[in-house]
Amino acid sequence: METAQRPTRDRFVLLDGLRGVAAIFIIQRHAEDLLGDALPSSYLGVDLFFALSGFVLAHAYGVSLSDGRISPLQFMKARLLRLYPLYAIALALVTAYYIRMYFAGLPVMADEYVIPNELLLAFFTGLLFLPSPITISFNAALFLVHPAWSLFNELVVNVAYALRGVRASLRQIGAVLAFSAILLVIAALQFDRLHAGFRWHEMYAGMARVFFSFFMGMLIYRYRRKVPVLRPGQSIACLALLIAVLAFPTARDWRWIFDLFVVLLVWPALLYWASAITPGPRTASVASFLGTASYAVYVLHTPLLDWAHVLAPGITDAELRPLAGIVLVALVVVISWCLTVWLDQPLQKHLKKRVLLRAPVTQK
Repeated sequence: METAQRPTRDRFVLLDGLRGVAAIFIIQRHAEDLLGDALPSSYLGVDLFFALSGFVLAHAYGVSLSDGRISPLQFMKARLLRLYPLYAIALALVTAYYIRMYFAGLPVMADEYVIPNELLLAFFTGLLFLPSPITISFNAALFLVHPAWSLFNELVVNVAYALRGVRASLRQIGAVLAFSAILLVIAALQFDRLHAGFRWHEMYAGMARVFFSFFMGMLIYRYRRKVPVLRPGQSIACLALLIAVLAFPTARDWRWIFDLFVVLLVWPALLYWASAITPGPRTASVASFLGTASYAVYVLHTPLLDWAHVLAPGITDAELRPLAGIVLVALVVVISWCLTVWLDQPLQKHLKKRVLLRAPVTQK
């Protein structure tokens, strides 16, 4: 039996669950010494993040931006303030970790050692939420907080959305999607997959990933089913599909095709499907918990994992794997939830009132 229900507290709870599950897969990708080899397709969770962001921001800010109740500048201030506090904590943690490894004379990965000049430059550009002018050799990325490359890309697409995208016609959105899809094909062929965007020579790939998925998410929001229905079984199926895709053991020669198939077709279909569903109460509780923790999990997991290795070097011992890794992942999720609920959410309410004045919008 299907019961029409509106999103709980103006939130799409099942989408929160999708975001949270994808964030956990990202942790697994960066904890290979604890949980085994990274699952081949887990990085595609980032593209789902972008699509979810387009959907949720269209829900939260679309009308207010369109009718002028908030300006593009106010919107961008709100977005930056939404991302920055937890990012700043991550930047402080990862910088302290690199300083500690430098003075200990230890490599941060393989045979890579901290180079002070690179660390200083990346720290100051990171404070401005800008990529380093050089790819950081000991981090193989553009930000000390490695996942920040995708957050920066999202801020870029947020500017485009606020200035033109929110009022874009279907034809204009289609043009953006088509051009981005072409770049995605080029990137997939160049890099043999879509795991790209966090180095300067890959920047076009990262921008193609965010522009395609974000605007697809925005488009799906426009044409979504307006009143979700209660379908507990289908909500479980959505989560199962997500897990199956992120864990799918794609052969190397076919990975670029699989990645394009997922980003161009599977994620949009999953988002459209899941946005029309209200999960049962137990699934909703888990989804809400994971969704609340998801952003903090994404931005904080690498420095938390780094410091876990410093504080408990024995966790990588063979006899403790993978149990130690599972416990650590759970701990990262719990810490992330606590920081979100007890620190970030109260701060966000205060900042949003100051930035948006009386314009009532929904928290992402």
